[in-house]
Amino acid sequence: MSAIDDILKQVPISQLASQVGASEGDTQTAVSHAVTSLLGGMSANAADGGEAALTAAVANHAANPTTDIANVDTADGAKIVQNVLGTDPKAAATAVAAKTGANSDVLAKVMPIVAPMVMTYLGSKLTGGSAAKTAVAGGLGGLIGNLFNKGGQTSTAAAPASSGGISSLLGGLLGGNSVPAGNSAASSGGLSGILSSIF
Repeated sequence: MSAIDDILKQVPISQLASQVGASEGDTQTAVSHAVTSLLGGMSANAADGGEAALTAAVANHAANPTTDIANVDTADGAKIVQNVLGTDPKAAATAVAAKTGANSDVLAKVMPIVAPMVMTYLGSKLTGGSAAKTAVAGGLGGLIGNLFNKGGQTSTAAAPASSGGISSLLGGLLGGNSVPAGNSAASSGGLSGILSSIF
């Protein structure tokens, strides 16, 4: 199972659809694109030297897990979107919708809810079982490489944190396209560059 599928399994789509006032189909699509975009943004920012900050943020969410969408701190979620994608959820949703054809209004509502859940998921892996603990020795890059092996399949073997870093390690999860360094939301590539790399 891919890591994206693993995250989607933890999102109660029917409850979320009711919460954001959208159909289950539109909500499912929005969640999938939101998760992919956020992970792509994390990949780009880590490749641009932000891995330490990302690791700290993930560790913080591991200590304060988000498990119930009704109680998700959407203000925190909006900050995550801003930090990862370099813009607010509404603008990010418009950009993602332009690339994917998803409903931008639903995306804008879903992103701040899903963002903390993505961080909690990564945090649970960071502090989880023996395979995750083995990967922690290589930093977050090693962890994500362990989770997102080529083809997007989870793996029990720890992946090295070197050989391209978190960006290339996320390539399998993002359809084989790693997001190049210098293409983070904070760099000249901007959000458009990130989305062009993953969609």
